[in-house]
Amino acid sequence: MKRTLSTLEKEHQQLILCHQLIASRSFSSQEELRQEFQRAGYRNIGQSTISQLLKTLGVVKVQNAKGKKIYALNEQSQLIPDAMRSVSEMVTDVDHNPQFVVVHVMSGYGRAVGRIIDQHRLPEVLGVIASSTSVLVAPRETTALDRVCSTIRRILAIKENPSSNRLP
Repeated sequence: MKRTLSTLEKEHQQLILCHQLIASRSFSSQEELRQEFQRAGYRNIGQSTISQLLKTLGVVKVQNAKGKKIYALNEQSQLIPDAMRSVSEMVTDVDHNPQFVVVHVMSGYGRAVGRIIDQHRLPEVLGVIASSTSVLVAPRETTALDRVCSTIRRILAIKENPSSNRLP
């Protein structure tokens, strides 16, 4: 079966979403993940697709502090950060809620992207905090969130995403 560009784009978006979900929340079953995908707009996603996404991402099951088995990203199977990768390839989404802008990035690139934003010394930004997978940007004024979000997208060469402006 020949894959079209739109099919490849859809698969890439599903991988990004799966990565974000596993990195940010606890899931103990593929069904829980499937339901989250359905809430995100993938109405007809099946268990086999979820299984393939988990396999592609190298997701493993680990025991959390409460003794419950949950899905987790296997650090050894994550991509090693590549300095030759463009910034726009590192970023998976730029989003905001009423207080903050969050830049979601591929695992390992958060601090680099945070530093790029910080070095621009944007007057409308109070501060930047970065982890391995995300960058939290605190605007100086919450009334400037849309402008801050747009400025960050421009700096990072990220296209406007109509489904943004909501955190997963």
